[in-house]
Amino acid sequence: MNRHTAKQKFLREEFYALLKKLGSEQIPHFGIMTAQHMIEHLTWIIKSSAKYHENSEAEPSRSQLGFQKFIKKGAIFQHRPSGKTKADLPPLKYATYEEALAQIPIAINRFYDHYEAMEIPKGYHPMMGELTFEQIELFHYMHCRYHLWQFGLLESYP
Repeated sequence: MNRHTAKQKFLREEFYALLKKLGSEQIPHFGIMTAQHMIEHLTWIIKSSAKYHENSEAEPSRSQLGFQKFIKKGAIFQHRPSGKTKADLPPLKYATYEEALAQIPIAINRFYDHYEAMEIPKGYHPMMGELTFEQIELFHYMHCRYHLWQFGLLESYP
């Protein structure tokens, strides 16, 4: 698999360049995540989709079916306010914002390397179920754009 799509160009090049414009103290337009929490969140999600998970179950779970429906509709994220506060955020994994930011290209390269090495690029994740590479790439593309918009680095979304 050696497809260079517009989504891949965005994720490998433009996404990181936009994130580098973000400061550690940037306040989001909505939501409770700090800039570093957002970066660590995206790093974790991208890395988790680029590793081996057990084979798919015979029947997808209800939540997997819901996730797959979300993907088929274009993976358009929406802000859904909750009662959570900053106190509910997980502890930061990296000591500094810069250290966290440096993980983004590592995660993205790992994601593409993982699927490029596969004869039939398909993945399974316990939360997402079984998806094609194109579906997983769409998810990451839209997820990253959503958080860029959240922090004012994109004027519009989707």
